[in-house]
Amino acid sequence: MSVSSLISIAWKPFKAIFKGWNRFWFTPADPTNLGFMRISCGLVVLFIHFAYTWDLQEFFGKNAWVDLTSINEYRLEQPWQVLPWGWEPIPEQPPAANAEEEHYMLNWYGFNPRMAYAKGYPAWSVWFEVTDPRWMMVVHCSFLVVFFLFTIGFCTRVTSILAWLAAISYIQRAPTSIFGMDTMMNILLIYLMIGPSGAALSVDRLISRWWEVRAARRNHQPIPPFSRPAPRVSANVVLRLLQVHFCIIYMASGLSKLLGGVWWNGTAIWGTMAVFEYCPMQIGSYQSLLKFLCSHRWLWELAMNAGVAFTLFTEIGLPSLIWNRKMRWPMITMAVFLHSGIAMVMGLRTFSLLMLTMLIAFVPQETVDGMRSRLSDWMNLILPHGEMKEQKESNGLARPLGARGQLKVSS
Repeated sequence: MSVSSLISIAWKPFKAIFKGWNRFWFTPADPTNLGFMRISCGLVVLFIHFAYTWDLQEFFGKNAWVDLTSINEYRLEQPWQVLPWGWEPIPEQPPAANAEEEHYMLNWYGFNPRMAYAKGYPAWSVWFEVTDPRWMMVVHCSFLVVFFLFTIGFCTRVTSILAWLAAISYIQRAPTSIFGMDTMMNILLIYLMIGPSGAALSVDRLISRWWEVRAARRNHQPIPPFSRPAPRVSANVVLRLLQVHFCIIYMASGLSKLLGGVWWNGTAIWGTMAVFEYCPMQIGSYQSLLKFLCSHRWLWELAMNAGVAFTLFTEIGLPSLIWNRKMRWPMITMAVFLHSGIAMVMGLRTFSLLMLTMLIAFVPQETVDGMRSRLSDWMNLILPHGEMKEQKESNGLARPLGARGQLKVSS
């Protein structure tokens, strides 16, 4: 056997791996999923920031809960210390050598600035610069317009970038009030900014269609049908990145729960359902449900342990099982139930909506095709009558109007 044959045999499994890798990441994909995710994410983002309107000064003003002086000091002067790699103790802080160091150590819990390898952290927000209440309202309303234009998909390449920068401005200005919702919002906006989220289900798409029809009429050509958006490699790359990122989030969340004793003794779900700060205790039926469970110990144990098992199985099992075609829809359904429960019991509605928006990345292509065909039928119904008539006549499907003005379609 020749050397070339041996190399060919040895290379064969690696070739299959490279082909699979290339097919997974770089096969052109329909951008309709991204378009639907843009609409869903845009509506949630618009609602979140619209809710800031009445408390704009309390969150982001010059004298907000975290005032401008404090946040600037935090982002410019916060010390960072080099920690030892081994088990040796952290070196003690030397005494202040001058009044400046003494002032710094008083502000930063005795940390000597000479022991810091860096100070502050990179953060940007328009609210660091705009502090006048009237101009803040003007900028805020402008951001709401940007979020609306991003949602409907107008000039999406530009408005997606502006929407991400606007959202970052709110997040970076008030770090003490952010939680998982802001993280998921940031992740989604980044991926929708990178991918062609305006290539489908957008005003940009309708404008492109309008230019196609206008060009066909000008050149006396048949009007092209309202076709599907062209598959794009960039759409597939972004969808795959979202899928992998979603799986990492779920796996990290599920495995971290195993570190808590309440997830092993079966009381974690009760600790979530009975917290007055989050739960809908004002609803009488909800309180009655909790009292009923507490009155029947066996039912309480069954419900709590079933909830723990369901949560752990969904979060730990989804990252591996959702890639199987037969298990995809069951895992999507379980994730929908999980986040619906989080929204109803914990009150984290916007967080759950953003997580469900990320879950759209796993919707199979055949489901998207079915939705697109129904959408195309709907779009053809709302086309102007003259355009429909001209399109049918150009395709040889129509005859002149009858006496009653009805369009006679040839069989």
